[in-house]
Amino acid sequence: MARKRDLASKLSQSSERRPGWRDAITGPAQESPPQQAPAQAEEESRSPSKRRTGRLQRKTYLLTPGLIDRIATLAEEEQVGINELVRYLLRSALEMVEEGELPIPTRPATREIVRGE
Repeated sequence: MARKRDLASKLSQSSERRPGWRDAITGPAQESPPQQAPAQAEEESRSPSKRRTGRLQRKTYLLTPGLIDRIATLAEEEQVGINELVRYLLRSALEMVEEGELPIPTRPATREIVRGE
């Protein structure tokens, strides 16, 4: 019972000990989208770009332990939730790439058939 009360107190809005803790678990509060006509809802279900704009989705990416530690440290220093920080950093980096401000150092791969000798 004490564990349940402890968790409930952490999830309450009045917790000032770790300001970003709730976001780390649940993400920021989201407004529910307005109801749509069936035809519009069907169209959006086919369009991935429209479907992904309103809701949060759980996705797993592999990160190095050092990168995980850096993100956790920065979230603690800025007193924000880790999920919110990661979304902000990814969104910022993607915008920079799209605007040509941040080049991605890639090496094109060539695909060729190896001829037998």
